[in-house]
Amino acid sequence: MFENVFENIYMLSTGKGGQFPYSYCFYIDDEVKTLIDTPLDTSFIQLLQGHPVDMIINTHFHRDHSGCNHLFPEARIIAHPADIPAMQSQEVFNQYYGLDKYGAQKDLLSWLSFHPSPITNVFHDGDIIDLGRMQLEVIHTPGHSPGHCAFYWREKELLFSGDLDLTAFGPWYGNETSDVDQIITSLEKLIELNPRIILSGHKGMISEGVQNRLKKYLDKLYDNEDKILQSLSRPRTLEELTYDKIIYSRWGKPEHIFYFFEKVSLVVHLRRLLRLGLVDNTGEKYVTAGKY
Repeated sequence: MFENVFENIYMLSTGKGGQFPYSYCFYIDDEVKTLIDTPLDTSFIQLLQGHPVDMIINTHFHRDHSGCNHLFPEARIIAHPADIPAMQSQEVFNQYYGLDKYGAQKDLLSWLSFHPSPITNVFHDGDIIDLGRMQLEVIHTPGHSPGHCAFYWREKELLFSGDLDLTAFGPWYGNETSDVDQIITSLEKLIELNPRIILSGHKGMISEGVQNRLKKYLDKLYDNEDKILQSLSRPRTLEELTYDKIIYSRWGKPEHIFYFFEKVSLVVHLRRLLRLGLVDNTGEKYVTAGKY
């Protein structure tokens, strides 16, 4: 798919829809021919025949958003410095994901197909990326990953939101380096920004009810939180909590991959609840505060 969605912006995907492991990437036909993100599927490069790429802007390090960077050796590639180590080193990538710490299977690492990404330059919160006609403002939106960023075309009130994607699943925080409090702050920042149009990495173009969609997306995170607290009305081990399937209500195949991301997501959310004093833990069990 190579679809014109707004003026000089084209949406690309090799899959039917943008559901992981597929994603939506965006080609900007400006003075600087630019891609926002590259997917995991290497057949993606075939979609760009006849369309030069001068620069790649990565929203974050995840493989479904940077997986084809290495196929564009002539392009400038830029990213936020907090995510660059995981784009250039498989060891750091494993640490960011928690692959070693939480006992992930080797087939998960193989599936994610790590390739070091060349990085030409970096951007920071508030920087302006000049593409010619389009000026993109960098908005650092950490939590999904440490260096996750959105990009705002202020003139058109259009936001490239990356993996703050407005899917029904809600915010995703299944990495060792994810942070629920940061996701909340990042989403509150986008709600205050109040964009007119969002181009997201897994939902595509959203141009109706954007403000309400952002708020509903944030509410899904709080729904997860309520379910965790309800489950912890009695002491539970992390293993028991994982099999409650609070984050992923249904586990697909292979089940051990869903188990891994369910477990890591719970660890990340429990950090917030412990910090807020809403949950206690003693030994191997967690329970809502005051329930011992």
